[in-house]
Amino acid sequence: MYKSKKVIMLEYIPLRILMEIIAFMPYITVVLFAKFIGALMYYLVPSARKVALINLKQAFPEKTFRERKRIAKRSMKSMIITFAEFIKSSRMSDSQILKRIKIEGIESFDKALEEKKGIIAITGHIGNWEYVAFYFAIHKYNPKVIFRPLDNPKLDKYMRSWREKRGTECISRWGDLRDIFKALYDNSPVAFLCDQNYLDGIFVDFFGYPCATAVGPIAVAMKTKSPIAILYDLPDRYGHHKIIVSEIMHIEEKETKEETLYYNTQKYTKKLEDIIRKYPENWLWVHPRWNTRPKGEPEIFYKHNNYK
Repeated sequence: MYKSKKVIMLEYIPLRILMEIIAFMPYITVVLFAKFIGALMYYLVPSARKVALINLKQAFPEKTFRERKRIAKRSMKSMIITFAEFIKSSRMSDSQILKRIKIEGIESFDKALEEKKGIIAITGHIGNWEYVAFYFAIHKYNPKVIFRPLDNPKLDKYMRSWREKRGTECISRWGDLRDIFKALYDNSPVAFLCDQNYLDGIFVDFFGYPCATAVGPIAVAMKTKSPIAILYDLPDRYGHHKIIVSEIMHIEEKETKEETLYYNTQKYTKKLEDIIRKYPENWLWVHPRWNTRPKGEPEIFYKHNNYK
């Protein structure tokens, strides 16, 4: 999406000023401020609220409307907290960040790296995904993160610099695949956020409904034989985080490449679903996950108001 220089600066300058203010606020103040903004978002951004409630009805039809509203509100708070913590971290030292992070299951992650084929880290927008990358970068794992560049190039460059100063290398999802293969060859982790609507993906089941899902990490693992780590972040109410290495999986071969690709994509998607079911308030429900529909099915999922 092309933006004029004027629009770019009109977006960049106010956000940059806000970011600088947040960066110098005490951490607990940042968390409380973000919770307040997240609560406001539920009431003042009806389009986001609608998407979240439709998603939640699809995922949890057995829950009451009141329960789903509570999850939606907490999810929006979690989303704003993640953004605010990311900004705050720009003025924090590595040791200050690590004081807020614990990790569970790192032994299985390290053991997988002993295969010397790198590791494909699959996670989602669960808790503070930025802190997952920070942890591994600060501990010199030399992680690479596949990301979607922001539409505003100045903001994109500015925020990417925050990630890379910790030691994370950002690789555009539209970049050169050879960068990914080189990273795995060098025995580095390569992280994919795999829980959003993906136009070029395949349809697998997610909460009982087909959704377009990224196949990139599975396609790469099929070629490199790299192990796959499923991991996520679990925050508490005060800005502390636990990174959980949930499982290490390897590609399960089927009769054809297509069947192998489908089976393993469905497998990692189910594992992410299980995590989200366990901690629904920490997931990004405002994203239109089921927006792309299978061929022949009308794209009307988010056009109705039947979410109560």
